[in-house]
Amino acid sequence: MNGTTQNLGICFFSDRLYYAVNQSDAEATLKEIGSFDFNFDVSEAVRTQDPERYPHIQQTVEDLVKEHKVDSLRALTSLTDECWTALPKVVYDNADEREDHLSIIMKGVVREDIEATWHSVSKTQYKFLCLRRRSVMEGLNKLALSVGTNEYSSDFEISSAWSDSINSSASFLMIGCHKHAISITSFVLGQFRAATFLKFDQVEDLPYHWLQAAQHSNWIMGLHDHTYLFGHHSHEVERVLTHFWDKSTKAVPLNTLSEMGVFAEETTYGFDLAEAFPAIMLSLD
Repeated sequence: MNGTTQNLGICFFSDRLYYAVNQSDAEATLKEIGSFDFNFDVSEAVRTQDPERYPHIQQTVEDLVKEHKVDSLRALTSLTDECWTALPKVVYDNADEREDHLSIIMKGVVREDIEATWHSVSKTQYKFLCLRRRSVMEGLNKLALSVGTNEYSSDFEISSAWSDSINSSASFLMIGCHKHAISITSFVLGQFRAATFLKFDQVEDLPYHWLQAAQHSNWIMGLHDHTYLFGHHSHEVERVLTHFWDKSTKAVPLNTLSEMGVFAEETTYGFDLAEAFPAIMLSLD
């Protein structure tokens, strides 16, 4: 069925805000894709609600909402503001166990400030847990107060949405590239298997962090047909990590509409579409 809701998807990479608006009467079709440049780190300004910079981002988003008569605003979260972990399903099934584990993982954070979302994975005896602090998410929630629906998603959720949208039955990695972090999400036969993220100071340090993480998460070095990349300077991440991926895998930057499996009247843009990929996926029903 074609969507009937006008969605605005947004994401932040370094000093840029990327946005996409869906064509509500056509499936997997974009009405507009664009970006705005700022002279500061947009993610940091949103996270801290910086009194000098945050209002400029708010105004930009509100202008988009009014221009496109948006019903739903969806934003990509910041990796480093979250905690991801996998736990046995028996923990999820028992309310007391769930709360005990949350108190251990988020020690020192009051329960009212913890937002927990649980996700199914390919191994049914496990559940994947994403934890956020509601106080840290306030900056995203307040970006457009005039919108009735305000949602946000993590990198691994964006990857899952893309896998579902193309009805993938392949085994692949999805690498989300951020200024000082990358997300790694693995799929087996199109099903979400696992995810983690790595922090780094310089992109040249990534091979060390990759190998270190692989010692504890064997799936990182598993067999994957493709390795897809999106986000900030994805070509640089591919350059430093390509030798650590399985020789049979094919690296595919998600920098064209055809690779993403979406359509738009305009096909050429003045920026790397790989950076707008999360916004594009968030805008779609």
